[in-house]
Amino acid sequence: MKKMFLMACAGRGVIPSSMAAPVSDTELPISEQLRILSETGLWDFVDRIPVDDKQLDEYLAASEKYGLPILSGSWTYVLGQDEHVMASNLERAYRVGSKYHNLMIWSKHADGHYVTDQEVADSYLRVYDQAKKYGIKVSYEGHVDMWSEDFRRVNKVAEIVRKRGIPFHFCMDYSHCIFKIGNEEEHAVSQMRGDAEAIRRLDPFNPDSFADDWLNQNMVTWAQVRPAAPNGPRNWWAFETGPWDGLGYDRPGRGIQYPFSKPNPGEWHTEAWHAHALACTRELVKKVIDHYLSVSDSSMEIMTIDNINLPSYGTGWRYNMFADSCLVGKFVRELYAERAAVFEAKRKAHSEKAFVDQYRP
Repeated sequence: MKKMFLMACAGRGVIPSSMAAPVSDTELPISEQLRILSETGLWDFVDRIPVDDKQLDEYLAASEKYGLPILSGSWTYVLGQDEHVMASNLERAYRVGSKYHNLMIWSKHADGHYVTDQEVADSYLRVYDQAKKYGIKVSYEGHVDMWSEDFRRVNKVAEIVRKRGIPFHFCMDYSHCIFKIGNEEEHAVSQMRGDAEAIRRLDPFNPDSFADDWLNQNMVTWAQVRPAAPNGPRNWWAFETGPWDGLGYDRPGRGIQYPFSKPNPGEWHTEAWHAHALACTRELVKKVIDHYLSVSDSSMEIMTIDNINLPSYGTGWRYNMFADSCLVGKFVRELYAERAAVFEAKRKAHSEKAFVDQYRP
């Protein structure tokens, strides 16, 4: 059977929250985070970039102690302002041993204009060259508040990059599509209101969804999996400034995260939890796994489980967010074993038929 891709829990998700200690910006010491990750036996590596040299030393010490490499990290960047941050993050990622760095490019340039497809592609090409000397694979992500929140733009940028003879590596976090299903306000934020075809393609149950398109182009290097629900409920326990074009008023967190199992009373801001709401998330994981298994040269290399502690995600929630991430991780591993067995059985059946057919009169 084909060996499974590597899997990690997002660094912002290593929070064993509870009624007494809700999800917040306060995180455990780095050594404690890696100890908890190691004890589950679920995770292959750590997904987090050190913010400074002190953290870098702490990560290196904990990584050696618990046998978990720091292979990936993500960061958000403003074009025209954060190019030096990109360079320093890549250098620090190299020093901690990372092999992957994911970049989220904000929708607005430092001078206030909305970044163009060409500007995004040019930034990708620059950082691709910078990362190459460190042996780091960079990816750009489909993400709210970023250039790619209009998901139709992803292919346009990818095509510009490929015309320069450079592969476009994409980080697919499909929760950013799933939570918009059935939400007209979110369709408008994505600039897709009125485009019925694009709205339809948000749904991963469609065979020509955005997910299918990106997977079929074999450009998904990194899959981020966050449990999400169509028209996910807003997080009334955390507020943020929005919307993304900077009008400056506060709103409850956007509903990009959904509990993978039913919270106990008082652990979540609404009692309206439904298991069926996670069907899109489960279907998306199945599609990622099936594509990985069926394509011999699949670009897919890593997956991170991305429950995190930000307002549009889990801030304020009182269930155990890390335990929820572990449930998602177990689901992925179990589904992978099931799908791999199916693919292996089909492969053997095909080989046996081919063997028999060569002797058939």
